Amino acid sequence: MPLKTESEPIFFVDAMLGNIARKLRLLGYDSQYFSDIDDEKLIDSARKEKRIIISKDEELIKKAQKLGMRSIHITREEEVEEFLEIINSVNLKRIQINGNIARCPKCNSLTESVDKEIIKERIPQGVLKSNDKFWICKCCNQVYWEGTHIKNLQEFVGKVNERLQQSIK
Repeated sequence: MPLKTESEPIFFVDAMLGNIARKLRLLGYDSQYFSDIDDEKLIDSARKEKRIIISKDEELIKKAQKLGMRSIHITREEEVEEFLEIINSVNLKRIQINGNIARCPKCNSLTESVDKEIIKERIPQGVLKSNDKFWICKCCNQVYWEGTHIKNLQEFVGKVNERLQQSIK
């Protein structure tokens, strides 16, 4: 069962929004996601774990709302706009990248810092030479470092934060 606090929302992201689920995980938000789950199982799991459902599926959102569950209906097509819909719905407090709080984008488990000597056999030589910080998933043992995917995510986060600043003005 995931650890949760009242101030930190936890999510169940519908199959249509895998990229959003990965981004939420990398930002440190507990975000359950399966590419092939039917609506009933999704609703049942989300209800048991008190997760907020995120979906583009209007019927799924209506079912969840009838059951009194929190949900976010994503209506936009562009990812920055979709993320802003989530932020505006639940007032996310953390829109920054920090490897020390990131969750595994594959399995949603917590990651932890790991000494590169421990994982050097699993990392390409070029990556090993150009990086000093590495993280490993506590569950699936996937190793992560600040590669191009993090630079792309930093760009995305920059765009989201820029839009948030514009909406404040």
